[in-house]
Amino acid sequence: MTQPSDISRTRVRLSKLGMGEEDVSWLEARRWSEAAIPPVMWPCDTHVYRRRKAILNKAIEDLSATERSASLEAKLAAAIGARLANWGE
Repeated sequence: MTQPSDISRTRVRLSKLGMGEEDVSWLEARRWSEAAIPPVMWPCDTHVYRRRKAILNKAIEDLSATERSASLEAKLAAAIGARLANWGE
């Protein structure tokens, strides 16, 4: 389970990287859980999912492999990427 302090730090990092309030609110509505990332429903959603994934990946680019695999940002980016892949099938 993700700790509130982890979510708070993640929120600050993502805001500094340019993630807007709408995207942060979207993640908060999913309780910052990779399991709660919904499937892509419309073609126009792919742009939004790609933008979110890019910012999440940017947040972890300087982490070691071990840190990256444990990070909330990596888990969320992977879940969003999986939803994009499923849409493309």
